[in-house]
Amino acid sequence: MNDPAPLELVGYAVEASDGSAGTVDAHSEEVGPHHLVVDTGGPLLSKKVVLPRWVIARVDAANRTVHVARDRDRIKDAPRFDRDMRVTDPGYRARIDDHYREELAH
Repeated sequence: MNDPAPLELVGYAVEASDGSAGTVDAHSEEVGPHHLVVDTGGPLLSKKVVLPRWVIARVDAANRTVHVARDRDRIKDAPRFDRDMRVTDPGYRARIDDHYREELAH
């Protein structure tokens, strides 16, 4: 798949395997080309999490939707986006990747 750059996905809906999981947040520009930041809630319940691009099953540009091969709970329970940690920190990146790999082990 020819992946769009992260900034091209800002504002896209994130569709998990079992329904809507949020939207791609503008902070995605801060985490580099291999991850996205997803806002999982509305204005009052906003939580931003990091999503590795390797869990994206496909991008539907016509409907501005990113389809993810994980369920909503896995996305919503992901490590919170931390501007101070950055995805470039190996320990933080490992926590993120491990979180999304756990579902595959079950």
